[in-house]
Amino acid sequence: MGKSFAIILFCCFVSVLKAQDSLCVFKVKGTAYCKQSNALKPLSKGTFIPKSSNLILAESAEITAIDSKGEAFKIDKAGEYKFSKILQHKAIKNGHGLTTKYLKLIWDELTKKGSGKTIIGGVYRGDVLMEFPRDSTKIASSKLSFSWKEHNEDANYFIFIRNIETDEVYKFSTNGTSLMLYKDNPIFYEGNDYEWAVGTEEFPNLKNIPFYSFTLIERREYQTLTKELSEVVADLKALGLTDSEIEDSICEAYGICKN
Repeated sequence: MGKSFAIILFCCFVSVLKAQDSLCVFKVKGTAYCKQSNALKPLSKGTFIPKSSNLILAESAEITAIDSKGEAFKIDKAGEYKFSKILQHKAIKNGHGLTTKYLKLIWDELTKKGSGKTIIGGVYRGDVLMEFPRDSTKIASSKLSFSWKEHNEDANYFIFIRNIETDEVYKFSTNGTSLMLYKDNPIFYEGNDYEWAVGTEEFPNLKNIPFYSFTLIERREYQTLTKELSEVVADLKALGLTDSEIEDSICEAYGICKN
């Protein structure tokens, strides 16, 4: 019992150290390296910069890193930087609470990718295949893109879309991992709520499989909803994200999507 407790305590301690003594790469442009014990490791989104390492930026490179508290740091000049020096380059001087919350979600998403669980976009609901749209998504687009994880190489997939208003269920089949439907399809009505699920069984018990919900909205409503996030948009621009990257980020974090 005592030994097991000690192991658990050690694992928790290591996890806390990782969160407190590391930065996670959020965005990188050009060539950047993490230097530790004279070894160079190229950096990409989701990789860690430990406290014991240095950051090396090549000419014209930029890097934005985040910590577990939702703070962001940006380096955009070539050179070698100690960990303590990186912390002096805050990307957002007076960040807003929503931005901090978003970056904390990103930290969780990047650090927990290996677990197979989805943090952003809703509560984890088990080992499901659906990837987009995530649960409780609002979509403003003439095209609806559905995508999911591959079950196995030769699988056939069956996509079920339920109109929550009428309880009608529509079924589609494909051997790929995505499906494109148009909003002018007679099964869709703007403002209606829908659910969707995907699996490899042609005739499953629909009461026993998880569904993700989504709502079709007008572009006007999309603009209204994104205006409420104007402070977040301003902060994300300060982090160096493009307009399309900001749209993707809002879709991923807040479920407000142009698809």
